[in-house]
Amino acid sequence: MSDKKVTVTITGRTISVAPDPVQPKVNQDKVKWECDTGTFTIKLPGESIPAKQEGSKFVGTSKTFPTVEKIKYSVSAPGADTLDPEVDVQP
Repeated sequence: MSDKKVTVTITGRTISVAPDPVQPKVNQDKVKWECDTGTFTIKLPGESIPAKQEGSKFVGTSKTFPTVEKIKYSVSAPGADTLDPEVDVQP
């Protein structure tokens, strides 16, 4: 099992993520969102992942993904507009 890292950037009211889409392998990879500038929440269908502070970063990690599919998710942060990027689960 490995983590596919996604960098979350919060600048004022704007949230961005890189890469988008993130491409974890089915039943293998977890997605790990990291942000240096503040807390955030990831909302996947049926799951909410609040970021936890780990040292100087805020981090949220998903479970593995059981099916090959494209999944829209949202990233929200206090005072910022919500972003709706994608997870593209690979075979």
